Amino acid sequence: MSTSTITVGGNSVTLVALPSSPAFRVAEFTLTDAVSIVSSPFTGQTQAQQWPGGDSWGSVLTLPPLQQADADEWIAFLMQMRGMANAFQVGDPLKAAPRGTPSGTPLVDNTQNGGNQAMSQSLGTKGWTASTANLLLRGDYIQIGYRLHRVLDPVSSDASGNALISIFPSLREQPTDSGTVVTSNARGLWRLATNQRKWSADYTKLSSISIPMREYR
Repeated sequence: MSTSTITVGGNSVTLVALPSSPAFRVAEFTLTDAVSIVSSPFTGQTQAQQWPGGDSWGSVLTLPPLQQADADEWIAFLMQMRGMANAFQVGDPLKAAPRGTPSGTPLVDNTQNGGNQAMSQSLGTKGWTASTANLLLRGDYIQIGYRLHRVLDPVSSDASGNALISIFPSLREQPTDSGTVVTSNARGLWRLATNQRKWSADYTKLSSISIPMREYR
């Protein structure tokens, strides 16, 4: 498996390429927010404090039963990950295309949304076809740089082709101004969820592999 070095948030990251096949059979996602609840012992009233930028997600991707040659490729990939040290890129294997109808050339616009600062839950964009509704729909994915986000509300552009997109998770770093907004085959940056990796094989000589992972932070 090939490796390369990328820069994310000013840090160098070793990126390991995924094997090209087969496709994942099952995708399980987990969403987490950093929210503290304080309850009054006298009135029972509660206050919720959300920590900006504390939202994150994880996933478990499961491969179909593998013949030995394919299993060896994936096991080598797991070894090259060096536990939680390195990163890889993958998207939702069951949702490569948006339900919306993107048009234009969507780009990041850091003149909007307070500069699209890290921890923002919205993203200012430009370059869409002007005055167009349903460019993206709730649940569609977008990729900004190496980061994967999901759209929370339908996206429509104004007369100038600008659009503000509500996203999960929040921005991890300020994106590059005029960077591309990827709307199909969007991928995120992930690391393994633990340092331990495992696989199994049975009398059929088929191997089973599931990959617990979490967003690279």
